[in-house]
Order: sequence, then structure tokens, then C-alpha cells
Amino acid sequence: MVERIIARSVADNWPQAKREWSLADVYLADEPRRCLCSHYPIIECCVIRNRLNGNKAVVGNYCVKRFLGLPSGPLFQAFKRIMKDRGAALNQAAVEYAHDRGWLTDEERDFYLNTIRPFYRLRGLSPKQRAWRVDINERVLARLRASRGG
Repeated sequence: MVERIIARSVADNWPQAKREWSLADVYLADEPRRCLCSHYPIIECCVIRNRLNGNKAVVGNYCVKRFLGLPSGPLFQAFKRIMKDRGAALNQAAVEYAHDRGWLTDEERDFYLNTIRPFYRLRGLSPKQRAWRVDINERVLARLRASRGG
């Protein structure tokens, strides 16, 4: 993995090369994929992008955390949670991720961030709020599945 990332980087050493990369996208693969490190199968796919030369690579969630230290884990945890229960809540990282990509409007992001506070976890959402959350979750999942690299 290290050699393959360096080969796609501007820098020629690992400490500098890994700083060139950022998390561009995440998705759950419909079919198993192969990580850049050659690990198979991966389902939790992370598209990383080199900020200096524009190169992209698809790596597994494990490798993106282990080698590059990029924050994909909380995103996948949240997406899996709403796959199991459409009324469950995304976490802040997933809400911001979806908003940054234009999947959520400012109003939807604000609603979501306000309703994941402890007050709402204790009191619960109104039927209207729950319906809005389910609608948002379904649209986020649809965009996540459609994503695939960029």
C-alpha cells in the first residue's frame, strides 16, 4: 500500500506523500472490490484524492484509517446504522459529509444537527420530524449508493 501511494504522489517518501491525500468520497460497494493494497474483499470503499496532482485511488476503510489516518470510520458507522433503521440518526460527521456534497440543504443540515442533541434522544421526535428524518436518510442512502468515486 505504502509503495503504491508513493507512486501516485508528488513526494517520494511516505511521511510527505501521505499528507498529500484526502478523503474525497466513500461508498458501500454493491459487489466486493479489491483495495489498492490488494486486499479482497472490500465493501466499505474510500476514494482518496491527491491534492497536489489530482490522482485518485480506491482503498478499503481499514487501509484509509491505518495508513493515512483519514476519518472514514464514523461515516460508515452512521450509514450502516440508517441502512438498518431508516429512522435512526446520522452522526455529525455524516451530516456534514452529506451537506458538503450538496446532498442536504442548509435547512436539512440544521434540522438534523438540532435533532441529534441529547434532548431529542430523551424526548423523541414528533411524527413529522421522524418522517422528515426518514426522508433525508433515504435520500442520503440513495446518493451514497450512486456515489462511486468522486
